[in-house]
Amino acid sequence: MKLRLTLIIVAAIALALPFASQAATVGGNAVPHYNHAQIFAVSSTVDLVPTTNGSGNVWGVKCIFPSNAGGASVNVQFTLDGGTTRTITLDPTYYEQEEFSRFVSEWIPMDLTFSSSVRIQLNNTGLGTTTIDCWASWGTN
Repeated sequence: MKLRLTLIIVAAIALALPFASQAATVGGNAVPHYNHAQIFAVSSTVDLVPTTNGSGNVWGVKCIFPSNAGGASVNVQFTLDGGTTRTITLDPTYYEQEEFSRFVSEWIPMDLTFSSSVRIQLNNTGLGTTTIDCWASWGTN
């Protein structure tokens, strides 16, 4: 009886450990942040999240394009730990229109981890001109 109870407890702990360690890497005790930026000038770059110090996670981004977005896209550039900049291009052609006919990307999950710094920029070089609003959800440890 004691052996069976011991095996059940060991099995429960063994099953719980992977989930506990995963929860710590997804944000743990991170202090949440929420930033907004707007880009509208031709061939410009603006900070969505200015360079920060410390470790944390970028959980996602979201952009809203006006109904007359006509060929305008935006590059979202992620620079983690001062290293290589990674870029995704958000094109409203692929998004649904909401009730006011704006094109909404919805939240795009990222789960990017940084150890020393993060910077997120919006860039529209060669991507057309319109007013685009973007948000970032991120946290610092």
